[in-house]
Amino acid sequence: MSDGKTKVLVAEDDFVVAKNLSITLEERGYHILGINESGEELLQSLSQNQPDIIIMDINLAGLMDGVEVTALIKNKTNIPVLYLTSDRDQTTLERAKLTNPDGYLIKPFDADELVSAIEIALHRHHLSSGNQKEGTVVSDSHLFVKVRNRLEKVMFEDVRYLEANDIYSILVTHQNNFILSYSLKTLEEKLPSRQFMRVHRSYIVNVEHINAIEDNYILISDKNIPIGKTYREDLMRRLSII
Repeated sequence: MSDGKTKVLVAEDDFVVAKNLSITLEERGYHILGINESGEELLQSLSQNQPDIIIMDINLAGLMDGVEVTALIKNKTNIPVLYLTSDRDQTTLERAKLTNPDGYLIKPFDADELVSAIEIALHRHHLSSGNQKEGTVVSDSHLFVKVRNRLEKVMFEDVRYLEANDIYSILVTHQNNFILSYSLKTLEEKLPSRQFMRVHRSYIVNVEHINAIEDNYILISDKNIPIGKTYREDLMRRLSII
């Protein structure tokens, strides 16, 4: 079980690099589906797993190198592929470019640089798939929010509520507030209904964070959120009050 974590499949034939990569990514909250020494092994793994992203070395054991494997993957799937290789010569780079990779990093890798490359690759993948507009990317368990020049992952379980504010919305977690360039109506359609519920024309709440209901207000932490008349009946039914 990946518990909502980003699933990563790796092609790397150097045991030390593969082990370091696996430890680094797991410490950063990713789920490693497997380490494959050859392109053939990775293609076999793809028949059994559905990764969110593939990290691909170019020099691999087996009959195919990473560029050839990536070309096959890109021809059959839309899974993003990030090259992580020691190859920096122009010929290899030109071959790699023909496969339209989602990133190209040179070993030895920096952990922060690698994580940033993965998140940007996932972000671009969501955009190119037509799922979201630039600035916010929504997945099944989390969303990425654009903060200045980077993307920050926000787990749904950490979101307390969302508040409409003129032409944008404010997403509130325990630690931060984020500005989203979406209307509350658009967000309501994209957020998982099992966790989130519209309770007022200006508020969506995470029902798991409701501490109490008093009169016509929901208490979440120290915030009193009004309950709209048209939403009250659905809210009471949803909470299964005994």
